[in-house]
Amino acid sequence: MAFSFFTKRTQNETLALLIDIGSASVGGALVKIEKGKAPHILATTREDISFQEELSSTRFVLAMNHALDRVLKTVQVKQLSLRPSREPAGSVIPAHIFCTLSSPWFILKSRHIHIAREKAFEVTERSLEEFLNEDIEKLKEELKETLPPKDVRIIEKNIIQMKLNGYEVKNPYGREVLRMELTMTVGVSSLRVIQSIERKLSNFFHTTALHFGVFPLAAFSAIRDMFSDEKNFLFLDITGEATDVSLVNNDLLAGTVSFPYGKNFFIREISTGLHTPHEEAESLLSMFLAGTLQSSKQNDVKNLVEYVENKWLARFEKTLTTLSGQGILPLTVFFTADTDIAELFSKVVGRAKIDPRASEPLDIKHLDQFIVAKFVSFESEVIRDPFIVVEALLATKIVASLKK
Repeated sequence: MAFSFFTKRTQNETLALLIDIGSASVGGALVKIEKGKAPHILATTREDISFQEELSSTRFVLAMNHALDRVLKTVQVKQLSLRPSREPAGSVIPAHIFCTLSSPWFILKSRHIHIAREKAFEVTERSLEEFLNEDIEKLKEELKETLPPKDVRIIEKNIIQMKLNGYEVKNPYGREVLRMELTMTVGVSSLRVIQSIERKLSNFFHTTALHFGVFPLAAFSAIRDMFSDEKNFLFLDITGEATDVSLVNNDLLAGTVSFPYGKNFFIREISTGLHTPHEEAESLLSMFLAGTLQSSKQNDVKNLVEYVENKWLARFEKTLTTLSGQGILPLTVFFTADTDIAELFSKVVGRAKIDPRASEPLDIKHLDQFIVAKFVSFESEVIRDPFIVVEALLATKIVASLKK
């Protein structure tokens, strides 16, 4: 049983806990957030989710929770090490917890809502909420083959554009209109998964300030901050079990599509092709990527890697075809991936036929620790985790908005 010394009365209002839940690992960080300053990362930790030979939702959730438990135990130890000798325990208790999900723990949908009336109606907070809730009920019905409606948990909804009578507005309230158009993104997860995370967190911390979000939206926000001149781009989040592809057009998130191929897809194919346990397959892949694999197995692994690259590329290009219906595909591509496999994916993405008419090559940027670390500060000897940095930038924005 985890020991918790958290009471709301003793929280440190400048301290936030970030939890990053991916498909291959769970990360955690303690971050100091102060008005007018870049987030300062005090401590980070990351634990692998045990490799799944065959994906089973029940076993996968259990493995994720085991990794989360190890992360939270480490965070508690790091909390105490940060505490000045004469300061109370509350000096290192976070006031906010941000939990960000990557695939396959969420579904992200872009929604376009059109409301037209013969008689003018006033836009109020209540009427807007009713329109949004009506659409969310439609979304639940659309997702019923993937998630039963009773298992749907809306973890994030963001209005990204609003038009009244055909004109874009920022503040719609109090206006009389005949037509209203909304574009919003809705992040959905399994209620069962979210409740398991909440239970685990409640064993360590007692707070109502728990914010759930999805990684593509965090990355979209961070890229706009880091590369403010970029208004049109693709963003790829390549995880252990999946790849999320997001399209940004005219500074708006137009859509996100996922497919179930990630780093672990390589490991499974090597394991199957060479009839070897996944631990050895993972080791062979690592040595191949590092250029240290012995010649006797070099060709076999090389052939399998090329086979998987081609399968991944085919699915990526199919995904691009789907997204092309949302607008022109840009030639700028940002992506996140584990450092050891990032170069491989950068080369494969570079082979993609995004726009056959384009004469220029793709501009591919890996959001590695060297790029993202420029936008935050770190305590000495803290690991520069790029996923945590992306989430810290969004957390800073959210905390600032809560204080207004």
